[in-house]
Amino acid sequence: MNFTMVIADDEPLVLKSLEMLVAKNFPHIQVTGLAENGVELKELLERLEPDLAVVDIRMPGLSGIEVIELMRSKGCKTRFIINTAFSDFEYVKKALDLKTDGYILKPGKQDEKIKVITELCRAVEAEREKNSRQSNLDSALQVVNPYLGSEILMSIFSKKCDEEHFKVYLDINGLHFSGGCIATFLIKRPDQMGARELNGELGKILDGICGFLATVTSDGIVVLLFAPERSDREEQRSWCAGLAELIAQDLMDRTGSECLYGVGAVYPSFSDMPRSYQESIVKLREDHKDLPELPADNADKIKDYVETAKRYIVSNFIRDISLMACAESVGISPYYLSHIFKEKTGSTFVEYLTAVRIDRAKELCRNQNLTVRDISDRCGYINTTYFCKVFKRNVGKTIGAYRQELLRTESERGT
Repeated sequence: MNFTMVIADDEPLVLKSLEMLVAKNFPHIQVTGLAENGVELKELLERLEPDLAVVDIRMPGLSGIEVIELMRSKGCKTRFIINTAFSDFEYVKKALDLKTDGYILKPGKQDEKIKVITELCRAVEAEREKNSRQSNLDSALQVVNPYLGSEILMSIFSKKCDEEHFKVYLDINGLHFSGGCIATFLIKRPDQMGARELNGELGKILDGICGFLATVTSDGIVVLLFAPERSDREEQRSWCAGLAELIAQDLMDRTGSECLYGVGAVYPSFSDMPRSYQESIVKLREDHKDLPELPADNADKIKDYVETAKRYIVSNFIRDISLMACAESVGISPYYLSHIFKEKTGSTFVEYLTAVRIDRAKELCRNQNLTVRDISDRCGYINTTYFCKVFKRNVGKTIGAYRQELLRTESERGT
């Protein structure tokens, strides 16, 4: 792992000596800047943002301590090693108070200097790995959370609260649920925002304020708001209503379309969320009786997801699509889509996709000017040989025999 370093000392000989020591013993460290005073050091730190810096305590202008203190106040992430004379005890104490990462003495043994720099490199490497793991985890959560959230809300719609998945969601996100409510939003063009995009948009509003789950349906947008831990339910209800108003305004700004909403009562248990959902629908209806386009009380959300998946297949079968891509478009996990798709259609995702492609292929077979390769390409099959095998397996005859049968049928009709 490579690192960058800046060295600062007002003695040119010491400066050169440290530069040579690093070059000889640490090929993975690139010395990107040398400074002979505090002002130069500050400029280098701001411009180069090095991983490491070896800093002399006593320098003209700004001292090393003053520069470190200033850069720390600005959020500088550089790790500092103090280079000091043994007599500068008070300065060393000040450096330790600033949480510098070590010190070396001048004059001092070369082995001790190498040891201090080596230990700091290991510490920075460990920190990088930790940050990388956290970044990967955050990225994974950005993908998983919308799917998991959709499944949990789906269980609320069907009045079969998925307590197990909800607990998993709380655990992986470090959240606690002490009560909440459902807010339902109705906008004219909800399809402009997918589940992941919606979660990102709501995250901008609610991050640091409260936990939430959200999903996009054909009816609109449904959000489970985590209420604050307060004993007064009326205060919780008022707080959630204020958040819902804030969300509605943001969605209106985001989509350019009017956004209506209804908020259900706050309940202490997740198992009560179906009741809060129904209340949010009732509230929406009470406040906007003149609007016909309102969510049904017992909308079949599972059917809605399956129909959305079927439309995706019909619109994209010519492309190399997958269950994962379809699930992302719908806004639920591939596993859950596979389960409900089979349950509602009697076919797996692949079986349904194949049926759509083969139906299209049979239509194209009527055009005798098209080659088998042309038909294969227009039905989403890159490999013509594989297409012919799939066609025969599903139709019961080769594509050539099927086309001959079409010709005979049309000839008989002509006579």
